[in-house]
Amino acid sequence: MLFDQLDAKDSAILTLLQDDARASTKSIADRLNIPRVTVHDRIKRLQERGIIEKFSVKLSHEKLGLPLHGFLLANWAGDKAKKDRRSVAQEICKLPFIVGCHIITGQWDFMIEVVAKEMNTLGDSILDELSKIQGIGHTQTMVTFYSFYGAAHAS
Repeated sequence: MLFDQLDAKDSAILTLLQDDARASTKSIADRLNIPRVTVHDRIKRLQERGIIEKFSVKLSHEKLGLPLHGFLLANWAGDKAKKDRRSVAQEICKLPFIVGCHIITGQWDFMIEVVAKEMNTLGDSILDELSKIQGIGHTQTMVTFYSFYGAAHAS
């Protein structure tokens, strides 16, 4: 992860927390050879500054029976005076197969990350659920073969 605006200790603490958000302050202190109280205080300050927003669990969609991963591009087809794209994105995120939704620039208006059991399930979810949301126009589906992440990816 790139932590240009943080000192070496904060950067090291964040790197360890990204690998294991459940790591104790003692284990982090032992690995970094700094006092436990220092680790505790720094984590608290990182939270107060909004750098650490939350501690979370990363689910294995594959082990949960949702091995198909992909992205949908969707166009806005609504009346901007009646419905805002942000409310459409929030509505999209309520669907059970949605990982996330981004409002984007360019030819498309939404980039939607999805998971599913198989291609038929994804197709049914798009046709039966997503396409019924007021404001969603035509879509393009892209299935992921492999995923690789860079240094700036939050684990």
